[in-house]
Amino acid sequence: MEKNILQKAISSLNVKKGKYRLIPHKEGWLKFLEDGDLVFKPSELRQIIEKVINEFPPGGNKLLYLRNRCNFTVTAEYKAYRPEEALERFITISNSGKFYNQVPIGGKKESIDIGIEESESRFVFVELKPWSSTNSPLYAIVESLKNLILYRIIHRNNITHDKNCKHYKHIDLIILAPSFYYQDYGLTETAQKEISNVKKALNDLSSEFETNISLVSLELKEQDFMNKLKSICEERKIDRQQPIYISELDAIPELARDKWELLVESDKK
Repeated sequence: MEKNILQKAISSLNVKKGKYRLIPHKEGWLKFLEDGDLVFKPSELRQIIEKVINEFPPGGNKLLYLRNRCNFTVTAEYKAYRPEEALERFITISNSGKFYNQVPIGGKKESIDIGIEESESRFVFVELKPWSSTNSPLYAIVESLKNLILYRIIHRNNITHDKNCKHYKHIDLIILAPSFYYQDYGLTETAQKEISNVKKALNDLSSEFETNISLVSLELKEQDFMNKLKSICEERKIDRQQPIYISELDAIPELARDKWELLVESDKK
């Protein structure tokens, strides 16, 4: 299978940490939490991402198209076929204001999970992870940084894109996931040493990439989410695998942005 931009960049980066690679292996991430050593330099990461993107520049007729997708597929057992996709759709419809999802950033499957326009000059890229994932927080951070570089190259090189997505002066990055995900990767509010190591890394990366980076958690439990989805399916008499469409009427209060909990962030720029 052809590698995407992120995979190409990671494979070009020396991220060996003991027996494991810092990205994407969980064991490498947990080792980083202990010693705080990223192994690679942020400048090296930026240069590699830029090099790969310049070799495979963004394209497509819907780049930066600010859309709101509200459909996903459920199984006959009333479960989301892809939990991350379903969670993303519910987050979008549970927030008023300028929330968008699956914003095309590089062609093919290169997209921003959730985009938020905060003002005329500030936009937020949200990289979403579900309750369980084989991708570590660092993998999600690097994916967000890749999207940031793609965005900047689109504007710098005047690549055709949707006119409604302006050239925002400030782009912030948020890694958003249920608290269970962070706990599974060794990050809790009481893990002071680990949080400190992550904050230092975020500061180094945000300085190099000129952005703000935050790790933010959702307090919604997976079972509560599944119960909500099941009740919607039963109400609509869905009895086989098929697409389901949701609206603001299906909003989950726990997914509203004012309920999101900051875990750790880089120093504001």
